Amino acid sequence: MEEEMEKVIDRNEPDSDGAKLALISKWTKLLGEAKSHHEKAFTRMRDDMDYALTGKNKNWDDNKYVANIIQRHINQSVASLYAKNPRAVAKRRTRLEYKIWDGDQNSLMQASQSAMMAAEAGMPPDPNAMMLMQDVQQAKQQKDMMDKLSRTLEILFHYYLDEQQPNFKRQMKQVVRRAKVCGVAYLKLGLQRIMEKRPEIASQIADVANQIARIEAISADVADGELQEDDAKVEELRIMMEELQEKELVVAREGVVFDFPRSTELIVDPNCRQLNGFVGASWVCHEMAMTTDEIKEIYEKDVGKNYTHYNPDNPDQRIYSEDKSDKKGLALVWEVWDKATGTTFTVVDGYKNWLKEPATPDVLLERFWPFFTLTFNDIEDEEEIYPISDVSLLRPMQDEYNRSREGLREHRQANRPKYAVARGRLEEEDKQILANHPANAILELNSMVAGESIDQLIQPMRGVPIDPSLYETNSIFEDVLRTVGTQEANLGGASGATATETSIAENSRSASLASNVDDLDDMLSELARSTGQLMLLELTPETVTKIVGPGSIWPEFSREEVAEELFLEVRVGSSGRPNKAAELANLERAAPTILQIPGISPVWFAKQVLERLDETGLDIEEAIIEGIPSMIAQNQLMGNPEPATGDPASDPSQQGGQGAANASQEQTQAGPQPAYPTVN
Repeated sequence: MEEEMEKVIDRNEPDSDGAKLALISKWTKLLGEAKSHHEKAFTRMRDDMDYALTGKNKNWDDNKYVANIIQRHINQSVASLYAKNPRAVAKRRTRLEYKIWDGDQNSLMQASQSAMMAAEAGMPPDPNAMMLMQDVQQAKQQKDMMDKLSRTLEILFHYYLDEQQPNFKRQMKQVVRRAKVCGVAYLKLGLQRIMEKRPEIASQIADVANQIARIEAISADVADGELQEDDAKVEELRIMMEELQEKELVVAREGVVFDFPRSTELIVDPNCRQLNGFVGASWVCHEMAMTTDEIKEIYEKDVGKNYTHYNPDNPDQRIYSEDKSDKKGLALVWEVWDKATGTTFTVVDGYKNWLKEPATPDVLLERFWPFFTLTFNDIEDEEEIYPISDVSLLRPMQDEYNRSREGLREHRQANRPKYAVARGRLEEEDKQILANHPANAILELNSMVAGESIDQLIQPMRGVPIDPSLYETNSIFEDVLRTVGTQEANLGGASGATATETSIAENSRSASLASNVDDLDDMLSELARSTGQLMLLELTPETVTKIVGPGSIWPEFSREEVAEELFLEVRVGSSGRPNKAAELANLERAAPTILQIPGISPVWFAKQVLERLDETGLDIEEAIIEGIPSMIAQNQLMGNPEPATGDPASDPSQQGGQGAANASQEQTQAGPQPAYPTVN
């Protein structure tokens, strides 16, 4: 069996090429220093994650009062910001396509009539008219081709969103949650080749690539004598091979994939001045903690023990023990994107060789970086590029709320009934009788003498009355509103606020959410544009036809044409719905005027209505057929099916030329709905 297995794992010791070792050592040192440079921000992110989980500081005892208002705020923000997956629309850049035609319909009509008259008279057509008509025809053909290509791109984009494993919507909601908790979140655009396993955890299309990669790695270990016949992995290999052989259909796919690195897994060049777009950065590194087996499966290299071992329970903590077997410790794999050289490579901390040598990236985009950044609390600072999170902003209010409620609980406990007695007056048996007697009991006390009043023996103690002003929390929620825009009514019941105040606060929150939705849609627009470029460059016509259908169009473009010709744009507000009611009110008020404007496209108007109803998944092209009148017009053409009554009030045929307009009309001015005023 061993002779039949191909040796696919590179087990060679790192060579002694001085220049190569110097370059690898330079980068590992550079990455380690950059990680230390950002350690303060990474520590804050981890503290914020722990705080958002527990709703308390680490020194706050677990038995003390905690009401996690931060978690409530985060969940509500995520629900408002990412309501559904984005709806991408491919658009052509605005271009002047006509060389001769000036865009005037009259000149085109005159040229067409001139050609027809010449043909009827049997005379040669006017060359200028023919050139103009040919110019218009060529531009129309180009436009039709690009529109069909745009539609193909849209279908492909949404297909890969649906095929993403894990679910794209859940992962994107986690990205929004991560940005709220950590201050920054990332999305990474990748490309999955057929039968190729990717290193990222959440970046894959569901197929058998991972299973086959593991089979190959274990098979190579067996063939190279790294595993004994009684090793558990040998049995695992047998089971996987049998399971794979029993499958009737083996699915191998390629295409676009999306990964979602943690906020602390991206190491950015310390020279970076802004995270959005990585302005000023020469390189960006994606750090991944892996076992040696995972490295074998993905990179087909055996790093042995020649790497820096890290604690499996804490990948940031090194293992300094001399006992460093293959099964103990994780390796930090650093995938570096170096914009200065236009290459990407992969190294392991402490390993004196490349996992992947420097080469042109598989995902070569116009922007170079495959990473997309989402932040909500951006601020300008010359030393810190990582924005503060909502959790950090809310920590003082959360701590004060916990202290206030814990103080109230302690006060209530301190005010429980209690009594005072002179030391030595009561025997231990009498104390038990007084503390644990049943209802309506007759108590016999050994310490009480005949004729003595119980009030002389024992006295009740009065507690300090509870002053509600000492433990009020309204001021805390006022600070929450001023800090992150969430009011008490969003977290639960409102206390003391008038309806007007609550409405104003809600409008302010909606404006803030709209700004955050805009930030999210900007990131998704940039992602969609880069995804379109990647698909145009990397997908084969066979793959496109299989996904989109035989009606798809997929011409070959150069990299320059891809960057200049098309781009994908996400419709504004497609991923969230912060103020849908107000948008519907504005559209309702404007609709009567829009419908009377000559030349307004019914397709455009239908899209505007459906977008505000969150029904962008409907296919407008199937719903609207050019040249067919509206349903109301069709009903009018069919005639009035109701019998004539002869009464002008009920029979339209008896109302004259103006119909119902003959009746007196009360002049009223339309206005916005009371609950939803117009929004500028």
